[in-house]
Amino acid sequence: GDRAQEHFLQEFQPLAGRTAALYCPLAGEVPTGRIRQSYLAAGALLCYPRVTGKGTLAFYPHREGDGWETGPHGILEPSVPAGVEPRLSGWDIIVVPGLAFDRRGNRLGHGFGYYDRFLGGLPEGVPRIGLAWAGQLVPAVPVDAWDVPVHALVTEEGVIRAVNVRIP
Repeated sequence: GDRAQEHFLQEFQPLAGRTAALYCPLAGEVPTGRIRQSYLAAGALLCYPRVTGKGTLAFYPHREGDGWETGPHGILEPSVPAGVEPRLSGWDIIVVPGLAFDRRGNRLGHGFGYYDRFLGGLPEGVPRIGLAWAGQLVPAVPVDAWDVPVHALVTEEGVIRAVNVRIP
């Protein structure tokens, strides 16, 4: 996972004032700890997803020392103090997990549709970057009408820019 994270950090450098959506990995997913450390050290704002009652993801700011709790699918989610609102706009980069990706940027998630709903509500200009192992790159991912492709995929072997999808 370190090499994938290094490739990510070289390509998508952490900058002060940047707002990034990151994820807590499930077993088997590429870790994100080094990306977190580098982005926080650079003064970027990191937001992590929580599953809300509507079957959607809401992303909340998470800083050094903030708490975590386990969400409905066994994924770590940020603990959110009363009165803290989710981040709705102003994104600079979204890091997206998945089970499989293809070179057109299509991704296969866990079947809940959380990320597709979230990504579908974003302006087209926000870079959507998949993070996965090279073995998760497949010839073709089956696509539904609501699926939202990523602009690039980062693996331990490097950065694959999606065919037909320009990084903003």
